[in-house]
Amino acid sequence: MNLLDLHCDTALELYKRNLPFKNNVLSVTLNSSDCFHKWVQTFAIWINDNAENPFVLYKNILNHIKNKLRNKPLNLTPIFAVEGGWVLENDIDRLEIIKKDGIKMLTLTWNGENPIGGGCKSDKGLTDFGREVIKKLNTLKIATDLSHLNTKTFFKALEIADFPLASHSNCFEICQHPRNLSLEQFKLITEKGGIIGLTFYPPFLGGDVFEKIYQNIFVLCDKNLENHIAIGTDFDGAQMDKKLQKTSDVPYLYHYLEKRGLKKTLLDKIFFENGYKFIAKL
Repeated sequence: MNLLDLHCDTALELYKRNLPFKNNVLSVTLNSSDCFHKWVQTFAIWINDNAENPFVLYKNILNHIKNKLRNKPLNLTPIFAVEGGWVLENDIDRLEIIKKDGIKMLTLTWNGENPIGGGCKSDKGLTDFGREVIKKLNTLKIATDLSHLNTKTFFKALEIADFPLASHSNCFEICQHPRNLSLEQFKLITEKGGIIGLTFYPPFLGGDVFEKIYQNIFVLCDKNLENHIAIGTDFDGAQMDKKLQKTSDVPYLYHYLEKRGLKKTLLDKIFFENGYKFIAKL
């Protein structure tokens, strides 16, 4: 099978713990490449809302993961993203720099707030600076990642964004967690050509991880969104269920969903093709 994952936090863990990218204890390792014909992995550079010197930290983590990937297998294609708009501080010109660095997506906030707007644990809305940031993202063809936002910032940001996605969020109707998004929100993302990355984090699923992922896919397909569903694992950014705690476990999920009656053509879209088509626009 093929896999395109819209979100993992492996880059930070490799940086903090100075681990090799092969034969380590993380969820995403080079050894996982044996499980896939094609593997496209998004490595998010996580910048906390209150990180000191966020741009320096971003550069250090990005350079570190790129160095780790120098001897990557041929079937692995890395993509880079930034999770946390605090990386910009108040300097919009940094967007030009991260574009040159190869960044494909920017998550506007984490759970708190920054000069762009507010996350799910904040009441802050989209700021004037945030509006200018999204317009610049459009010009640079960097995707605007709407995961982590509160509803106030979400709807205002979506009005402006040309390349919106939710890289790692699930359906609020399945699990009422503040980090999840409603079917209305997902529908609006897809109406602008965006994509939804279903995440494996158990608190965002609310039950048996395999079954709840099936339920998320079912309700999204029921809304005719099958061409906009993808995978955004959040591996190495959260504690996962033992059944689905590393990239090499993903084929077991694929086969479970196939046994539940989902057609291979649909699963191939979800696990690879939908995400690949979205990334190709950037």
